Amino acid sequence: MPTLTAVPTTRMSSTQIFSALLINLTIWFGICTVGAAGNFQDLLKEGRNLDFYRLWLSWVDNHVPLILMSSVLFITLRNCLSIINSAQKIARLYVGLALCFYPLHMFYNAASRTLRQSEELNWYNWMLSLATYDHFTWFLEFAWFTGTFAVVTAICIWHQGQERAAILQKAETANLNLHLALEQQRLRSIRQQLEPHFIFNALNAISALVRSNEKPIALSGIRQLSDLLRYALNASSKDWVRFSDELQFVRDYLALQNLRYGERLQVHIQGDSDTIMHGDCPPLLLQPLIENALRHDLDCHEQQCSIFLHFSLHGEQLRIHLKNSLGQQSTPNPGLGMGLGQTKTRLDLLYEGQAILHTKKTQEYFELTIHIPLQKPERIL
Repeated sequence: MPTLTAVPTTRMSSTQIFSALLINLTIWFGICTVGAAGNFQDLLKEGRNLDFYRLWLSWVDNHVPLILMSSVLFITLRNCLSIINSAQKIARLYVGLALCFYPLHMFYNAASRTLRQSEELNWYNWMLSLATYDHFTWFLEFAWFTGTFAVVTAICIWHQGQERAAILQKAETANLNLHLALEQQRLRSIRQQLEPHFIFNALNAISALVRSNEKPIALSGIRQLSDLLRYALNASSKDWVRFSDELQFVRDYLALQNLRYGERLQVHIQGDSDTIMHGDCPPLLLQPLIENALRHDLDCHEQQCSIFLHFSLHGEQLRIHLKNSLGQQSTPNPGLGMGLGQTKTRLDLLYEGQAILHTKKTQEYFELTIHIPLQKPERIL
């Protein structure tokens, strides 16, 4: 038997001790009742008539030492579980009780037997009664002693395991709460980075319109930016939004960018069914991906750019496919490099392994695919 790790234990209160003693007595009285009933049936079959109550009392009397031992042993072990936290300690305790308690148990039974036979309790009668015990009686009483010790010890070890499990569960819960708090703080930090990044890029679009002397269009862009900022600020206080709200935000953002790029920006959105639009997603999930397509395509050349955004549902899993064309002989734009990296981090934190993001680049297109549950995980926030 391996060594059991000791766990902090609290001493039994007086109420717990009283409850343990009461349960112990109830169990022993039940055992004595069953044993006396068996003996009573045997005596009736032999034609002997004996008072059942007297027979029951003799059973209780014979087991008084075991009742006391089980009560004291249970309370002692429950208050000091370190006594039985290894096989060696259990073995030493068993041998010690066998050498000390078992002889006293047999002496008590001999004395009780002498008194029940209405004989004078002296040393001679006591030893005579003890000598009349046959080998089976000695073995049976030793079996009672061993069984009592084994049951009490097993119950205490079980209590120790329960206490250890409760402590471990409490520690795991504390660790999970700490982990959740840290992840929430990390998500807030990511959102705080995404919002300035979005504002920065939107202002760049309006700035480009102002420099091109398109002031009426720039004023329209400022009004559209005001609506976008209103959504961004409102969404920043939430962990989840409807896909319908997020997609409308993307449409408004593309409308703002269209003021800047004109016919060069071609957007195709498909699969935006009512079922999908009633799903959940993290706020500002799609906008950084669209921004990534614009920044690394349209900003790098003067050709037309086509962006394809497609939604499809596979069971409870939503597939978001984003594809944008790549201009030929265009100069790469290093940008700020925040869109894809931050999106992947957010998905990993929010969906805990239930989300997949992968990308693919060819000579003509850059493709991005996201697989996420349609509804937000119930255990998350």
